[in-house]
Amino acid sequence: MIITGGSGLIGRRATGLLAAEGHEVIVLSRTPEKLVARGLPPGVRAVAWDANSGNGWFELVDSQTVIVNLAGENIAHWRWTKKHKEKVVDSRLAAARAIVDAVRRCGRTPRVVLQASAVGYYGGRGDEELTESSLPGQGFLAELCKQWEKAIPEAIAGRLAFLRLGVVLSREGGAFPPMLWASRFGVSRMGTRTTSPPRSAS
Repeated sequence: MIITGGSGLIGRRATGLLAAEGHEVIVLSRTPEKLVARGLPPGVRAVAWDANSGNGWFELVDSQTVIVNLAGENIAHWRWTKKHKEKVVDSRLAAARAIVDAVRRCGRTPRVVLQASAVGYYGGRGDEELTESSLPGQGFLAELCKQWEKAIPEAIAGRLAFLRLGVVLSREGGAFPPMLWASRFGVSRMGTRTTSPPRSAS
């Protein structure tokens, strides 16, 4: 199993669980020496990649390989500047292109490719019931997810599945620490209000 973004919050947890179940896990990293120094679970090894191509790792792919693509710039940022949003998009598309390049160069179709995405794909839809067949929404996150999911064509994988992940709550990172910080300082709402408050009955 090959995991990109294995040093991130979800990647670290997934790597540990998979290794504990006896799977051989390869984590792709631009700084594998740092992962080794930090300590990796038994059965896990770090391999260098440039996050843009299959250079240095495409030989690892065969017909039994499962690739989990979690790589991308951290979306949690207090200011969604134009520059930051460009980094978020570019990093995800570059990682997807790297997987496509590796598969094409190795000449073998991996067993499964699990491509990260997010519930942001649906946009803000209020109380509407949504399923996997629901149409995408509007806004930056929805557009990001659409590009992200289209970046790896189905022809590349024996099976291609999208992980439309929700908000990750963990004391180790993600959305929970800033939410906890906000609650301790009396902040009752984070971000801007997108809908009008309900009117009281008269």
